Amino acid sequence: MLRALLASVRKVQDACAAHLWIEDSYSSTLRLVITEGDAACGLLPVSTTGTLLGDALTTGMSKLEEADDALCANECRKVWQFVIPLDTPEVRGVAVVDMTCATRPDSEVLTMIAARFRGSLTAALALHVARVDLTISRIMLEAGSSLTQAKSADGVVREALHTAMRLSHAQTGSVMLLDADNTRMRILFSEGLPEDVVASTEVAEGEGISGWVLASGHGLVIEDLNGDALRNSRRGVRSAMSVPIRDDQGSLGVINVGSADFGAGFMPHHVDALETLGRAAASALRNAWSMDSAREMYLQTLEALVLALESKDPYSHRGTEKVIGLSMLLGEAMGFSDADLEALRIAAMLRDVGMLAAGEAVTVSNRPLSTVEWGMLKMHPAIAGDVLARMPALHAVVPIVSHHHERYDGAGYTAGLSGTDIPLGARTLAVVDAYVAMTSDRPYRATLNRASAISELRAQAGRQFDPDIVEHFVAVLNLGE
Repeated sequence: MLRALLASVRKVQDACAAHLWIEDSYSSTLRLVITEGDAACGLLPVSTTGTLLGDALTTGMSKLEEADDALCANECRKVWQFVIPLDTPEVRGVAVVDMTCATRPDSEVLTMIAARFRGSLTAALALHVARVDLTISRIMLEAGSSLTQAKSADGVVREALHTAMRLSHAQTGSVMLLDADNTRMRILFSEGLPEDVVASTEVAEGEGISGWVLASGHGLVIEDLNGDALRNSRRGVRSAMSVPIRDDQGSLGVINVGSADFGAGFMPHHVDALETLGRAAASALRNAWSMDSAREMYLQTLEALVLALESKDPYSHRGTEKVIGLSMLLGEAMGFSDADLEALRIAAMLRDVGMLAAGEAVTVSNRPLSTVEWGMLKMHPAIAGDVLARMPALHAVVPIVSHHHERYDGAGYTAGLSGTDIPLGARTLAVVDAYVAMTSDRPYRATLNRASAISELRAQAGRQFDPDIVEHFVAVLNLGE
């Protein structure tokens, strides 16, 4: 429509550009939607009061005047602007044609052209808003699904910020949450911000933009139309928006987004969408924290039960605790995901639950085992795997427990797997389990010191153990030392 408008005006005047603007009632400005041609005037947001574009919008009548001095981008040419007001019950705006000519253009001819295009341009603006609203709705539906499926607070925060930046077309963003004392907010996740800013930022309630939003529970848009204050203090950001992460139980933090330009990204419907996102994020965060708390209580209960059973064996007492701790350190050093770390933790707890089937005589005996007893001992990983497989929540744990006595050279039990065919978690647990066993009291051999145990691990690397995991483990031990 702009292209057609521009072509019609060019038949009678030296027109260089046409642009479409939409009213932002939140900031009492007009925002550029789209431009066609080489605009001769500035395209920053324009006030709806005291300006040529604003007067046309307010009076509902087309205007032809020299461009406002504040907008004129080329002092070598006299720039005339013809402004066509566009108005519907849902949206208001203007269409503008820039003309460069020495004398005043023919307003009657331009008015006739405006009469032909006004209805179509108004419909085009309304269609633009409808498309924006549809896009926002789609993004919010996707975000709602993702937030409800997030299994951790980190997942909720990342999804919330990703959605906020998509909605606002921002270049920078952060999510700040209150600390445990509910006194200060810190950045939990960010995009486009320097690491030193993320690490050093702390905001109290009522302090700065984010602190005000936290305290008030209302979103806030801050803009620097002249490009001075915010650009200098906010690393190039000229438009910033902050909304609370808040539900009926109170505020948890804020979502911040920033842009180096204006566009129409921080319009009222975007602010409303981000505030809705903040409420959804608050609900999802509380659910995630509840799930984390329940999961941690479940794991602690499970660990307590395992340790209680282990206390019956004087030679392995507190061994599980050591295996869990070292397994977590090793898994983190190897870059395990949160889900893989949790599976490894549970596997470290339950790795020997199958020993219950072997009987107490096998587990604490200081005599040579019979053939049957030795067979039962070798079956304990498979027995444990069968038991755990009955619990869907422990599906990821089963391969680790079932195969943690396999050998890297294929001579282990119970499936005879070798190399990388052995699940990574099982290879990891095997190294830690062996080290703890070697450095613990046993009835059939003397306890090895740390250096001797490391030497034995390295001697068996490539045969019993994955050599890469052995070296990772030694590095973890050295770091601890």
